[in-house]
Amino acid sequence: MHRNLITILFFLSFLLIKPSLLAAEENFPVKGNLRTRVDFWKKVYTEVTTTEAFIHDSVDLSVIYKKVSLSSSRRKRIREAKKEKRKIASLLRSIAKKKYQNLSDQESEIVQIVGKREPSVLRKTARTVRYQYGLRDRYYTGLIRSYTYMEEIQKIFSELGLPLELSYLPHVESSFNYRAYSKIGAAGIWQFMRGTARLYKLKVSYIIDERRDPLKAAVAAAKLLKANYKLLGTWPLALTAYNHGPRSVSRAIRKLGTTDIGEIIEGYKGRRFGFASKNFYATFMATVEISKNPTRYFPSFNKPKAPESNTIKLAQSLTVKHITSNLRIPVAILKEFNPSIRRVAYRSNLFLPKGFVLNVPKVKDSLLKTYTSTLRNLKIDREEMQLGHLHIVSRGESLFDISRIYKTTITKLIAFNRISNPSRIFPGMKIKIPGKKDQVIVAKLSRQRKIETKPVIKKILPPKLGEPRFIGPPLASTANLASYALDIKKVSRGIYQIQVEIEETLGHFAEWARSRAHSIRNLNLIRYGAHINLGQKLKLRMSEKRIEVFKRRRNQFHLSLQEDFYNNFKVNGKDEYRVRKGDTLLDILKRKKLPYWLVRKEQKKFKLNHRLAVGQLLSIPEVESLTPESSLFPKN
Repeated sequence: MHRNLITILFFLSFLLIKPSLLAAEENFPVKGNLRTRVDFWKKVYTEVTTTEAFIHDSVDLSVIYKKVSLSSSRRKRIREAKKEKRKIASLLRSIAKKKYQNLSDQESEIVQIVGKREPSVLRKTARTVRYQYGLRDRYYTGLIRSYTYMEEIQKIFSELGLPLELSYLPHVESSFNYRAYSKIGAAGIWQFMRGTARLYKLKVSYIIDERRDPLKAAVAAAKLLKANYKLLGTWPLALTAYNHGPRSVSRAIRKLGTTDIGEIIEGYKGRRFGFASKNFYATFMATVEISKNPTRYFPSFNKPKAPESNTIKLAQSLTVKHITSNLRIPVAILKEFNPSIRRVAYRSNLFLPKGFVLNVPKVKDSLLKTYTSTLRNLKIDREEMQLGHLHIVSRGESLFDISRIYKTTITKLIAFNRISNPSRIFPGMKIKIPGKKDQVIVAKLSRQRKIETKPVIKKILPPKLGEPRFIGPPLASTANLASYALDIKKVSRGIYQIQVEIEETLGHFAEWARSRAHSIRNLNLIRYGAHINLGQKLKLRMSEKRIEVFKRRRNQFHLSLQEDFYNNFKVNGKDEYRVRKGDTLLDILKRKKLPYWLVRKEQKKFKLNHRLAVGQLLSIPEVESLTPESSLFPKN
């Protein structure tokens, strides 16, 4: 009787558990060749570090030729990995040529790995040899970091009705590094591009970038994944679309007549559906399986405790210095708890907007009330707010123009910004505007004839918080807007013409001009749903007073994109690329993983046309990361 009762209880518990297990398997299937792919990526995440690599077959991931140790230097690592790859490919071709006769020891080892194949097949196999750096150390660091946000992320996903497995996606995208930034401009642990962030209501301005806020971006990521699922019908396809784009995945479904992720991975031959896209889902599932049971792969792992925090909603606009000095919170702590505040806010007196939700370390309720009251009651006058103003130079603008806009003098601008050559200011250069309280006494020269005296500067109060000085002409490796067509032409009273630049949308123009997108469509006879294109000329309706605001926000938008790039990457030089038959500019940019604006910046007279001619020479910048790679699989 007792034994029967145990059997019944076990059966009942099995019935309770089984539906959830089935649901997980149905939502995220791993079968057939997908299991081979997932197991390969689990090895990458748990068996090899970033200074090691697998030399493997890119089609059949069960074939791993060897594991190699590499240099700590990134450049040497690339050379060494490529050398090992060429060595294996050469051995495969040699085996095919010898037709398995008189093989060397190394060739015999390769045969043991790949088995006997037709010589023609071996020659094809030689073309699919690939190297993959290990990720064990990077994943483990990300695993520790993930517990800072995981509980809250899973709560967000649960409230929005999404499977909790999706909360592990940042392991693939960024290793849960909120500072992650890709060469093409994807930011934060969810690797949002600016355009996608805008669609999902993430604020991206010159001071705030909510793509870097793990929790705000988690809400946007959940909504994006949910939209992909609604369109495509399965979670594996929704995840693939997160990387490859929903339109491209829809095309694959139509082409093959199936929504089975395994069939699409093996059967779809789309030009842009390469190794990264084919393996995105498998890589994700590898991190899910490891993250659900980390001690199996990392025996010494101990789950860290998440740091606790409080929030304060700013009742008025404040600078970072106002906050750190009055609350006595170190800048490093404020940065750690507020990843959405851009670096420029720490380097200047630019104001955080009223209503911004500030995160601070967990404190007692009484102290939190004191913090809130202190910031709310700070006396900030209009003159002090003016001191924090930065002007970003537009093309064709001179110091004379800037002095007229802000009702100051050219000499004050030169002295306050320590500009060595006033005639050589450049588009994108940041000019600090002195306020009424800034004591700027410029050089006084002797008026006596034939007597030359050296200028004597009595006193210059520089911009606070170490605002960088820009002296001389722009360099190719610095943020500047010389390559951008940002001119505004007056067409008639209240109507101005602009030219569409990279990453700009009708939503941007509507916001900057304080207008509505549908009004801009009507003015330019653009039907709803139609896209605007780079270089397209558009008319905008705005007041004369709004022009300067429009210019400033537009300049800030493009400058912030460049500043983020140069904070994470450096240009070491450039190489020439000769356009081949079938090349498109989009394909070249994707292959090189470079943003359009950067490649255009390197061309003669900044000219870069989407219509490429066979044999045309392009100047391609060589870019080196200043931080660890932000994403294993960059967005398409």
